Amino acid sequence: MIRAKGKYRNQKLELDQPLDLEEGAEVEILIESENTDWSEMGMDRLEQEWDNPQDAIYDDWKKHYGV
Repeated sequence: MIRAKGKYRNQKLELDQPLDLEEGAEVEILIESENTDWSEMGMDRLEQEWDNPQDAIYDDWKKHYGV
């Protein structure tokens, strides 16, 4: 899953950052209201904690532990 933020202008979505996707890739868009809810804030924090260089060694845990 890729999370991206942007704005809706002139009936088009404008992303804050470009995405590394193949041309013609299908995407699904989830529209959230402007009111930030706690679950969104929690998910952002979880992603920061989950995806960090210090824990990257565990991404391939089976190889690391010889399983």
